Amino acid sequence: MNRQNYLRAKTRDPAFLWRMVVGIIGVGVVLGWLVDLRAAAPLHDFANSGNHNGWERLEALAVKGQWWQVWWDVPREIFSDLSRPGIITLAVFAGVCWLVFLWQVLRVRSPWDWRVPTTLVALALGVLSIWPTGFLILYQEQRWQLRESLELVPGLRFFIFGVGLREELAKLVCLLPLMPVLLRKRDELLALVASACVGVGFAIEENIGYFTGSRGTDTLGRFLTANPFHMAATGLIGLAVYRAFRHPRNWGPHALGIFGLLVFAHGLYDAFIVLPDLAEYSLFGTIFFALVLYQFFRELRTLRPSGRDTISLTATFLCGLSLLTAATFIYISAIAGARLAADTLLTDVVGFAVMVYLFLREMPETMVSV
Repeated sequence: MNRQNYLRAKTRDPAFLWRMVVGIIGVGVVLGWLVDLRAAAPLHDFANSGNHNGWERLEALAVKGQWWQVWWDVPREIFSDLSRPGIITLAVFAGVCWLVFLWQVLRVRSPWDWRVPTTLVALALGVLSIWPTGFLILYQEQRWQLRESLELVPGLRFFIFGVGLREELAKLVCLLPLMPVLLRKRDELLALVASACVGVGFAIEENIGYFTGSRGTDTLGRFLTANPFHMAATGLIGLAVYRAFRHPRNWGPHALGIFGLLVFAHGLYDAFIVLPDLAEYSLFGTIFFALVLYQFFRELRTLRPSGRDTISLTATFLCGLSLLTAATFIYISAIAGARLAADTLLTDVVGFAVMVYLFLREMPETMVSV
């Protein structure tokens, strides 16, 4: 049996996959206990996490209506703090795991494949999309009076017309410079994947703030929820817009409808998590998430050429999840102790088992039949 046939068989063997998962996490646990440096916490990763002076200055400029100054100062505030290398590494690594998955979807065989720089540019545009997002936060607060509220109606208005609209719009605007390249290649799968990479890039930058606030304990949760949600939503919007450029009469209204539907789904997904009046209906948030992921994977299965990969997509996903779990355990052990890291790991394994099952069930080369 040659190497390719060996990998093809092994990465489709459930017993091998679970041994791989346990082995990677086991190595991470051992390394985490070895770097248990509780006496050194808190690390400088969190030294400046409470400094909001820059954002307060932007809010003051917005109140005065100095929007041009606000626009140019937003990236200075967002991208200026590089003093949290551990958190940044975790956020980038979580994004890279999904990027590798998307490369495999495209069947990229070499780093010199022209689709690699295309997707990397898309990823960078996604990171850059936090710039217009930050600007829109301030603009909507001042001009639309959209501010976060825990009351039902104002809260729904904030999450749908605030969070959902500005984030999906910002990602779409940053995707548009790449659209001429995608249209010239006439490849719908590439359009879907490149658009998804914009979503992954956005999630990388967004996750830095979330990981800082949670001291890294949100890593797996964001990897299994926010990362794929941004990936899927932006991928579907980008594919619809690509088709609209190709066939405006047939796909123009459809693209507009897809954009509005995903803005609505994005806003409701967040609302079901945050708003107290919707807490008992939180299952609907998971349903919205599952429907968006289902449609994304459905497009992948439809557009992807037939044929078997040497390494299964399931193996790639589980390897990335395991490596991120191990890295998270090591990081939390270093800043807060291995005991807290173990508690976090066990909680996440139980809490996100359904999410892992959902991904395994929807993989284009799924090995789950129930």
